[in-house]
Amino acid sequence: MAKIILESRPQTIFAALYDKMPFPTIGPVQEAALDVGVTAFEEPLDLAGLVFSGYRKRQLLFEQRWSSRVIRARIGEDNTRMEPNSGIALRSVHFLLPGYELLDKIEITALAQPVDSDETIQAHMSVPVTFPRQQTDLHFPLRGAWWAIQAADWSDFHKQEVFSQTYAIDFVKLGADNNFFAGDGMALEDHYSWNQPVYATAGGKVVYAIDFLPDGQPGVPADVRLFSDDPRRLLGNAVTVSHGNGEYSFYGHLRQGRLAVSQGQMVERGDLIGYIGNSGHSPGPHLHFHLMNGPNPFLDQGLPVKFSHFAAGGQFFEEAMVIPTRMIVRGGND
Repeated sequence: MAKIILESRPQTIFAALYDKMPFPTIGPVQEAALDVGVTAFEEPLDLAGLVFSGYRKRQLLFEQRWSSRVIRARIGEDNTRMEPNSGIALRSVHFLLPGYELLDKIEITALAQPVDSDETIQAHMSVPVTFPRQQTDLHFPLRGAWWAIQAADWSDFHKQEVFSQTYAIDFVKLGADNNFFAGDGMALEDHYSWNQPVYATAGGKVVYAIDFLPDGQPGVPADVRLFSDDPRRLLGNAVTVSHGNGEYSFYGHLRQGRLAVSQGQMVERGDLIGYIGNSGHSPGPHLHFHLMNGPNPFLDQGLPVKFSHFAAGGQFFEEAMVIPTRMIVRGGND
C-alpha cells in the first residue's frame, strides 16, 4: 500500500519574537522557518497539497493551504511526481505573523494521490516551536557606520539554510559617499569593509578558529574544492566564541592570516577578534555574524540575535535590540 512520510528540519523550530526594535512598529512580530521533506514509498505518488497550521495550545493562529500549483511554483518544477523512495524537498518554508500570541507548534499535513488513482492518502506531523531567550548581552562588534544588508526577515538569503543561519546578519561598512565600495568594486581594497577590525561582542572562550582560507576577488566564485572536506569553510576564516551559557557567537568571512585570537583562548568583550576579509563563499568583503546553541555551523542550531550599544536613527541603544535588514547602524565613537 502506498504511503508518504513527512519530515522537518529542524525537528524543533527556534522561532524569533521581534518586539524590541530601534524604531516604532505596529506591534510585535514572530518568525519561524523550516525545511519540509515529503517522501513516497511503495509506488509513485503525486503530491496534491500541503496544509500548514500554527497553534498556541488549541488556538489556531494561522493556516496556509498550498495546492500542487503552489508547490510546483515553489520548487520550480512542472509536476509534483514522487517516484518510490524519493520525494520533494521544500526549502526555507517561512512564516511571519503577529506576535501577540506565540506559536508552540506547527502542524503539517501532506496529501498525495497514487498515479492513475483517485485515492487520496495523507501524512501528518507536528513540529514543536520554542522561543529562545537570549542570555548574553552582545555589544555591536564594529566601529563606524554599517549597513545590515541581510538580517531577520523573509528577504534574507540566510534562510536558505534554516538550521544554523536562520537569524544570521551580514554587515558592510558605508563610506562618506554612502556606498559600500569605491570605483567598480572589483578590488578588495575598493570595499570600505575590507580589513576593518572586528571586536568581541561579549566575553568567553574561543572554541573554533581558522584563518588559512584565501580572500577571493569580489564577485568571483570561490573554488568549491576549498569546501569539500569541511562545509564550515563556506563561511570562510572564522571564529566561534562560547559564552558559557549555551550561546556561541560566530564571526565569518574574516581576512586570511589576520586573526587576533586562537582556539582555546579566553577573550573579553571588546577584544580584537580579527579583520574583515572575503574568504569562503562571499560576494565581497563583509562580516557575517550569527548566534548558535553550539560551536559548529550546519551542525548546531541558530538562535535569534539582538545587539546592544549601537546607534541608529540618531539614537543610542544600550538595551539589546533587533537590527532589521537594510538598517544603517553605527558602532563605537567614530
